[in-house]
Amino acid sequence: MFSRPPAEQIGTMDAMTTTRSRREEYAEATCEALLDSASACFFENGFAATSLDQVAQRARVTKGAIYHHFASKRELFLAVLERQQAVTAGSILRAGENAPDLWTGIVAVFDAFLEVLSDPVYQRLCWVEGPAALGFEDWWQCGERYEISVIRTQLDRAAKDGALLVQDLDMLANVLFGAVAAGVLAMARSADPSVERQQFREVMLSMMAGMLRPGTAG
Repeated sequence: MFSRPPAEQIGTMDAMTTTRSRREEYAEATCEALLDSASACFFENGFAATSLDQVAQRARVTKGAIYHHFASKRELFLAVLERQQAVTAGSILRAGENAPDLWTGIVAVFDAFLEVLSDPVYQRLCWVEGPAALGFEDWWQCGERYEISVIRTQLDRAAKDGALLVQDLDMLANVLFGAVAAGVLAMARSADPSVERQQFREVMLSMMAGMLRPGTAG
């Protein structure tokens, strides 16, 4: 049988566990503060004009604290983008979970995406600063992990219901993501985003309805 450690040793172990837990909690809180600060700075100034000194000052930490968590400004931006994308992708998917039928779910998901686009922080970080900060290839890969994942979820559901006319779901998801990207950038450049948004909605829903078997889109 294993012998129980002495009481003083248990106390030391508990103290180490508490200290380690507090240290981890502090590190997590610092990381979140940095992400919040960086998100605000990148939104207000853009990636190129934002310095790590500005991020550190806004988060009320030292610049060294940034390098403890992130190797570079680019890595920090990627972490900001990943966090933003994860939150928004989750909210978009939830919008269609309780839809009574396939088409209603598709419309709910796309409308939820348009609602997310009304957030200027999301629009600028994910669609304007993202390609410039990360380069097209890495920005696109980030889109694959989130936006394309949302699109693919809807396509898989349509295919499972036997309602989808297109068989190559991977290519179709990429094509739709490309169309979404073009529409979002058009909105971002428009003098009247509300008009552009409605046109974007009509075109995308028409495209998606055309890929479904007759009678599916109500």
